[in-house]
Amino acid sequence: MNSLYTAEGVMDKHSLWQRYVPLVRHEALRLQVRLPASVELDDLLQAGGIGLLNAVDRYDALQGTAFTTYAVQRIRGAMLDELRSRDWVPRSVRRNAREVAQAMGQLEQELGA
Repeated sequence: MNSLYTAEGVMDKHSLWQRYVPLVRHEALRLQVRLPASVELDDLLQAGGIGLLNAVDRYDALQGTAFTTYAVQRIRGAMLDELRSRDWVPRSVRRNAREVAQAMGQLEQELGA
């Protein structure tokens, strides 16, 4: 990561951005396989790009976290935030629906239905 610092020891944010742009695509493709077909890859890439920009701006090497680890969290978080902003159903309702479906599945197994 030394090549990502200028002679003055300041992180070169542009170089950092260029180096980790492929990580945005990688994470978008990983997330897309678990989503409905209506979710466009371009939308995930755009949100992930914003997450990478935030990671580049806010990363602090003194915290002891590898940039890749930090960036992945910011990228995925930005993608998930974008998906949540488009969903009119609150997270609590989705969670409750999931719990009901799990309970029904368990009852079907127990009762042999």
